[in-house]
Amino acid sequence: MKYTIRGWTRSVLAVAMGFVMAFGLSACDFGRKDDGKDDEFDPPLEVGTLTADDFLKTEGDLVKNRKGEEISLRGVNAGGLFVIEQWMNGFQASGPTEESSVIARDFRTTSQVFIDRFGLEGAEELWKNYQENWWSEADFKNCAAMGMNCIRLPFTYMTVDFDTVVSYDNAGDYDFTPLDDFVEQAASYGMYTILDMHGAYGSQNGQDHSGQTIDDAKDVDFYSNPQMIGLTADLWAALAEHYKDNPAVAGYDILNEPGEKAQSTNEKHFAVFDTIYQAIRAKDPDHIVIFESCWEGENLPHPDEYGWENCMYSFHHYTSSLGDNYVGHGTSWNQKITNVYRENFGVPLQMGEFNNYNSAEQWDYTLGLLNGLGWHWESWTYKVHNTWENTAWGIYTIYASTKVNAHTDSYETILQKFSGLKTTSAIHKVEMDGRTLESIMKEYCTAPRGTKLESGNYLFYDSLTDMPLTVIGGIPMLANDRNASRRFIVSESSDRDGTVLITASMNSHLSVSGGNVVLGVDAPSARFYPVYTEYGYAFVSYTTCRYLRLDEDGRLHADGKTLEESAIFYCQ
Repeated sequence: MKYTIRGWTRSVLAVAMGFVMAFGLSACDFGRKDDGKDDEFDPPLEVGTLTADDFLKTEGDLVKNRKGEEISLRGVNAGGLFVIEQWMNGFQASGPTEESSVIARDFRTTSQVFIDRFGLEGAEELWKNYQENWWSEADFKNCAAMGMNCIRLPFTYMTVDFDTVVSYDNAGDYDFTPLDDFVEQAASYGMYTILDMHGAYGSQNGQDHSGQTIDDAKDVDFYSNPQMIGLTADLWAALAEHYKDNPAVAGYDILNEPGEKAQSTNEKHFAVFDTIYQAIRAKDPDHIVIFESCWEGENLPHPDEYGWENCMYSFHHYTSSLGDNYVGHGTSWNQKITNVYRENFGVPLQMGEFNNYNSAEQWDYTLGLLNGLGWHWESWTYKVHNTWENTAWGIYTIYASTKVNAHTDSYETILQKFSGLKTTSAIHKVEMDGRTLESIMKEYCTAPRGTKLESGNYLFYDSLTDMPLTVIGGIPMLANDRNASRRFIVSESSDRDGTVLITASMNSHLSVSGGNVVLGVDAPSARFYPVYTEYGYAFVSYTTCRYLRLDEDGRLHADGKTLEESAIFYCQ
């Protein structure tokens, strides 16, 4: 790739920089790798498989396979396949009618209406048809072609224990076929599956995406209900027994957004987490167990408190209330990351759900941040089917002119509407600066794993002019003479969140004030994320969420919108 900066291109330095980088720098991967304008990707030329050597376990804060290779899990959620959300899956709230007094507003109630109207077998056939249309082999090909190596698969107890829709007394007659088929096909394309229990028996959060809506948080009694906890632990034990030797399963995400109505989690919830963990470990000592927070770092305990081993901590983050406020979005993400790192969990970290909406630069910022810090991630979500027509909630969007009415649509009409769910019917969004979300995902899924810029004493040279960074009249800027170089100390910030301080002299750090880089004291404005490129490091300001760039006079500003216009330094 050529980075065009101040009327020049950096390609002439590529060979020389290759030698410098090989000896002097460790890798981070915030950077874009193509122009992002391709709408279509060919499927991979070879279909991969996962073998016993690909079985994943944690080692400190890393995930490794049995060959000792570090693995970064990057991909997407298969939202809407096994549990519907009406806003994104082409269903409407409906009812009651003479046939059913149930209001269809989530998976469980919609299933109950289907059973009332078409019988248990008819309802099962409808859902099977829905699922076959929602996700097919073409979708695995799409994910693999984007470079994904992981799909997070939301499911509920009803996915494998459908008779419980009629009565919880029917619980325990599991059919893992739907999960098996997904895991097997994903593995055939070289992708892991995270089994994500989006909905526990009785609902762990009362949200519609658990499959079972409970209107008032006080009525969500899962964490004090021995029957529902027991049924959920038993299901996880059965899943662990079933998948214990399967390398294609990356891990067990035990409860999605576990707080009541997705509120905060505390010791009451942790006790249930531990019950499920112990049930899993009794059957499977080897798979990674994933614990989720609602929503911050302080909402999970240190794993040593419960003796949890071989585990990953997962978080979700959404900034939809900020709209297209880029700095607000970036600041929110920075604060989220800092909050988590303050807890010093010492385990791999995952962003299991997030979205950056219709802003390409917000996608760039977030995915670059996660890659650069070595987080594992899965965006929400692969596909949506709604009446909005123009939304980046899914990598693909299918426009639903009419939604399914479970109460009044005939069986044949429902099947006809389901037939329009295939991704081949999807509208590809191109409203993000001429780029599709598909192309953006490919850029960041295929980026190499990032490691931090090590602390040390460095000379900074601009990769374009080969001039050194120095301090002239108290202002950090490029020198006119290559011999006028000075050393800067790079050190990790106190929050240990991937940001660094760049020190010019005692208590005098590069800092940001009014969009300019000046010398200041240790404060948020003096923190930067190192951004690795093939030519050296760029830096993103923690406060402005923008790249540092050089003006024509060689002075640094913290307002660069893209990597292409940023200052890139190689360090010696």
